[in-house]
Amino acid sequence: MTPARLERTVFLGLPIAILGLAFAGICVMVGSAWPWHAVVHEDGTRTLLDTVFYFEHATRELLPDVVVALAAAGAVRYFFPSEHRRPGQARRRRRLLALLTLATLVLILGATLWVDGGRAVADNLSQSHTRAGAPLVWGAHWRYHFLDRLALMLAAFSAAGVVWLSRGRPHPPQAPGRLRLYGAALVLFAFATLVFGLTAEPFRDPAFLGHQLRELFTHGLVTLPLALGVCLELARTFPAQAGSSSSARVWSIGLTGCASVTIAAFLLVASLLADAQAHGQTTGLAALLLPHFGEHALGYVFVPALAGLLYVWPARGRS
Repeated sequence: MTPARLERTVFLGLPIAILGLAFAGICVMVGSAWPWHAVVHEDGTRTLLDTVFYFEHATRELLPDVVVALAAAGAVRYFFPSEHRRPGQARRRRRLLALLTLATLVLILGATLWVDGGRAVADNLSQSHTRAGAPLVWGAHWRYHFLDRLALMLAAFSAAGVVWLSRGRPHPPQAPGRLRLYGAALVLFAFATLVFGLTAEPFRDPAFLGHQLRELFTHGLVTLPLALGVCLELARTFPAQAGSSSSARVWSIGLTGCASVTIAAFLLVASLLADAQAHGQTTGLAALLLPHFGEHALGYVFVPALAGLLYVWPARGRS
């Protein structure tokens, strides 16, 4: 297997296969090969079709998803700067990715506005929702994602770095914005945390711990690999000199990878100790995990499209 094919398998093929396995698991869970109209969501009311097109949920996921897209695009851009030799091709790709990103965004917000009204859009964008029946609290949803999003951002940098190592440490050209985009992801994450507030909930509350672990499981297996895969595929058309004299440091790859694994391990151990599964809205691990893959279906389009768009967007200045 060639390195390019291996990367496509890991970052594009495996996430799609995992979604297929999740769908198969739902079929087994509900006892039907056509489970779209079976109630599968943990709230006990939504069918699989409703779960896939859960627009209100997709609206409150927009900010956390933008952070992941920024981190994925920024990580790949740091190791593989997007200096294109064919501006026409780059413009065509930007237009296509911009159209896909905008169409998904309009669908999410427009459908939420149509179905649930303007108040629902405002409440979800303000990160006030967590789960069905829970009171609306400013920033609670952001805290519901605090540790899993931090782990995904760190994993994005480490994974892009591992690909850079596997490609023989190509020396990136002196391109503007090499580190700036990933830095923007960190700034946005810090700013959102400042605006929405940080409490002990992500570290101690069983419901928060369990939710963050499930989010990390879902996005770590599907959303982040797809976003990285799109950016890495785009990076193949950009020039890079062979050699190992790049200023990108190997220690930063290991450090971010270890930090991401440490957060994941903390969430797993803390969730087990707090018996987080007992605080879920449904019983059974399969019922908690499998439909959750469907709940983020719109994000599987939005995040990779936005990441690709940000990656090929012309940078200003020099990092």
